[in-house]
Amino acid sequence: AGQLGIKTDDVVGFTKVMIDMGESTNLSAEEAAESIAKIANITGLTSDEYQKFGSATVALGNNFATTERDIVTMTNRLAAAGTLAGLTEPEILGLATAMSSVGIEAEAGGTAMTQTLNAIENAVASGGESLDQFAKVSNMSSDNFAKTWKKKPIDAIQAFIKGLGELDEKGESATLVLDEMGLSGVRQSNMLKSLGLASETTSGAVKTATRAWKEN
Repeated sequence: AGQLGIKTDDVVGFTKVMIDMGESTNLSAEEAAESIAKIANITGLTSDEYQKFGSATVALGNNFATTERDIVTMTNRLAAAGTLAGLTEPEILGLATAMSSVGIEAEAGGTAMTQTLNAIENAVASGGESLDQFAKVSNMSSDNFAKTWKKKPIDAIQAFIKGLGELDEKGESATLVLDEMGLSGVRQSNMLKSLGLASETTSGAVKTATRAWKEN
């Protein structure tokens, strides 16, 4: 704990949570400690939130087609971009769960989601056609999409993912739409299409993470 930068007063509480994680998940206590300490350094996780993080991770591992190790590994990859975008820790956990439960690898998924969050941020900041494209896919007006992104970014991300999943029903090609938007890298396109086809998984994971975090 000391090596990982945990404050002296927090060492006992941190250690207890990591031992609990080691007993109740497929992570060892050491793996949990290293991964969660890194996430804490990025997101600003406070000492009284280690247990909440553990509770949310176990709830997600119990309820979705993924493991706690995969969730934490993906969360590690998403932590910086998610925090910069304004996502809370449970929202990042939920997004990581959805991605790992549809078979997205952490390294590829982390890069692809970072690119996507940056693209949305740039579109909202600059406005114009780029913002219009995100808003159209999300079934919102451009103004509403921009407001949602600034106020509750996870809602804007979920609306975009859900909209992507509905394109085929409307007779449109998700691949072509993503190409037009400049989101055409193979990893990014595959990730977004996979999430789009499982948009209920994303919303369900975010709800589960938020509830488990609160209930601790």
